[in-house]
Amino acid sequence: MTNKNYKAANYTVEIEVAKSPDDVFNHVISLSKWWPEEFEGENIKLNTEFIFKTGDMHYSKNKVVEFVPNKKIVWLTTGSRRRTDDFDWTGTKFIFELTPRGDNTVLKFTYDGVILDTESDRLVQICDMTIKEIFYNFITYGKAK
Repeated sequence: MTNKNYKAANYTVEIEVAKSPDDVFNHVISLSKWWPEEFEGENIKLNTEFIFKTGDMHYSKNKVVEFVPNKKIVWLTTGSRRRTDDFDWTGTKFIFELTPRGDNTVLKFTYDGVILDTESDRLVQICDMTIKEIFYNFITYGKAK
């Protein structure tokens, strides 16, 4: 974190869905079907690596650093770049935790890393949209939109 315009950020968003932890977990690891960027690689076991990208504008290489089926998965960003401003969030963790609640499952998603000091609102907006809309629609209705 050498750029003085960066700051540490930790944001959590939760949803509750009428699905089992097993079902939610299997949907989480089906990234290519719901994450809103191009996806390459695999994220279905510990130490696998995958890439998100949007053309040549956005690149993020990630590694699965925790994998507890039906409970938790953590991705660590090992390389990243946003072309428009050279923002680099390498070292950021994306944490998915599942907790049963009756017949439902609570999915807690946490972004734990860095952002540009002017992007706190953007982080909240993107995390909320990705989990509360895109992922929720994917698991509830079988489609990301």
